[in-house]
Amino acid sequence: MCYNCGMPRVVDHQQRRAELVDVVWQLIIDDGLPGITIRRVAQRSGWSSGAVRHYLPTREAILDAAAQRVSEVIEERVRAVDASAAPLDGLVGVLAAVLPTDERSRRASQVWLAFVGQAASDQGIADTQGILYRDLNRLLVELLSALAASGHDVAGGPVAAATELQALVDGLTVHVLLERVAVADAEAALRAAVGRLATPRPVSG
Repeated sequence: MCYNCGMPRVVDHQQRRAELVDVVWQLIIDDGLPGITIRRVAQRSGWSSGAVRHYLPTREAILDAAAQRVSEVIEERVRAVDASAAPLDGLVGVLAAVLPTDERSRRASQVWLAFVGQAASDQGIADTQGILYRDLNRLLVELLSALAASGHDVAGGPVAAATELQALVDGLTVHVLLERVAVADAEAALRAAVGRLATPRPVSG
């Protein structure tokens, strides 16, 4: 007896949306942001345009989803940093988690770089790219503020130091992607910058 005959197939909508975002990522890596349209996503995925629109109804929604996935990849890597590490080591660990050190993080960095390249001439893309910037910046400010509260002098204050460190890790990410800087050397540069910007306050008396 067929117990399932005539019953509707259960669709994992979250999984199907994730599959679409994977397609979008590959299109961005292959063709850049200008090539992203609902039609191109449909062609590459093998879905109908209507099916794509069900999950990602506009080009803006497509790009937002791609950017959000980059943030999620970085967040997962950041959460894997040893929470019991010394504060300075933890900060270095968070920054190093942004670097492309495996296939998934490398793809995420390639997508991020495509957004950055297009953002200079497209305000809409600049706004979307902000998704990728804000969360990390907020975390760096929090970590540097905690260091300042726990007996460290933070050069220029947490906000300025976070901006400097974020600019450094962004630049190093590009150089690692281009294979001009080894990951170990990039991590060493991050550690040196953290050591320069956050120094233990001398103990009085």
